[in-house]
Amino acid sequence: MNNQKLFMSKTDNIYRYVAVEGAVKDWACYVGSIIDSVEKVRNYGDKISETRARKQFPEFNHLRWRP
Repeated sequence: MNNQKLFMSKTDNIYRYVAVEGAVKDWACYVGSIIDSVEKVRNYGDKISETRARKQFPEFNHLRWRP
């Protein structure tokens, strides 16, 4: 995933969330098990909804959501 510039990871008691900024000033967020590595969640996690992602990562609110 070379065209991705930045990513950030957060966890709760069950899940790991990984926000990924794309090359065109957009972003998406993926979720996986808390025991999964950041790289595994980034590459193979399930994409979460925009609403849920924006609540989890307000740091990315200035970017366009990747559909």
